[in-house]
Amino acid sequence: MPRIRFNFSPAKVIDAVSWMLWVEKKDGKDKLDFQTILKSCYFADKEALIERKRPIFGASYRAMRYGPVPTEIYQMLKCEPIWLLELAEENISEYPWDCENHFLSLKTKKKNRVEHKNVAVVEMNIIRKAFEKCSDMDFNKRTPDTHEKDWYKGTKRATRLMHYEDMIPVNIPDRKELIEDLLEDGFNYAL
Repeated sequence: MPRIRFNFSPAKVIDAVSWMLWVEKKDGKDKLDFQTILKSCYFADKEALIERKRPIFGASYRAMRYGPVPTEIYQMLKCEPIWLLELAEENISEYPWDCENHFLSLKTKKKNRVEHKNVAVVEMNIIRKAFEKCSDMDFNKRTPDTHEKDWYKGTKRATRLMHYEDMIPVNIPDRKELIEDLLEDGFNYAL
C-alpha cells in the first residue's frame, strides 16, 4: 500500500527554529534544547496536517525512545552541512544558530524580531501554538504526550518510520477521504 510523504522544506525549518530561538533570547534565555524544538515541530506538523491537510515541514519522522524525531530537522539542528546545499537557493550559506551539547543558541546578538519569509502566517500561528505548548512542558511531560498511536505504530516497523496517515486521528469524520486526497496530492512511496 502506498504511504503519504511530503517534500521536506529546510527553509521553513530555518525560519521556525530561528523564531523559536529569538523568542527564547527575547525572554532572556540564550539556549534552547533540541527536544523542545523537535517536539514543537512534530506537534506543528501534526496540527497542520489535520487543519490544512499538509504538514509545515514535511519531515520524515522516526519513532524513537523518547518520541517522534523529525530526522531532517534533527540533522539541521546538529548543523550538518548537507542541508546547506538545499538552502543555497535561499542564499543561506550557514546555519543561524550554534549547536553545543544538544542546545542551540542564535548567532546574532540583536534582539530584533526574526523574519519568517518562507513560512506563511497561518503556519507561523500553528508553530507558535506548538512551541508554547512544548515550552510549558518539561521533558517528562513532553515524552508521554508524543507517545500516541502514530508513534506506537512506528515502533512496530523495522525502519521505525512513522506514517503521516497514522497522525490523523481516527475520530475525524472525513479521515478516509483526507487520506485518499493526501495519497493523490502528496509525494507517495510504497513500503
